[in-house]
Amino acid sequence: MGNIIVEILVRGLYNLFGLDSPYSATGYGPNWTKQRRKCLERDDYQCRICGKTETEIGRRPAVHHITPRREFAASEWHQMNALSNLVALCPSCHGTVEGKYQDTSPEEFVAKSRQNF
Repeated sequence: MGNIIVEILVRGLYNLFGLDSPYSATGYGPNWTKQRRKCLERDDYQCRICGKTETEIGRRPAVHHITPRREFAASEWHQMNALSNLVALCPSCHGTVEGKYQDTSPEEFVAKSRQNF
């Protein structure tokens, strides 16, 4: 029981500063939570391709890495999670564009994705 309380407190403290706790183990880097939130705010919590809102999706949109995580070394988390590499997508659009249009800006990514829908 004590370990669970410690984990909850540690997660809460890290979250307060917009960081992922050691318990997260996501592989997205220590700034992922903060950058994910910034991306969702920038994109108004809606899919940048089809425009579905958080309410229409039934949950928050996914945050997609334009250049995939696998292309970055573990130490390159700052570049991997840069807002210029992130875009909010609904699950349907996310599945459709996964692995496409890499090395583009969010605007270019959205424009190319919309052309091919």
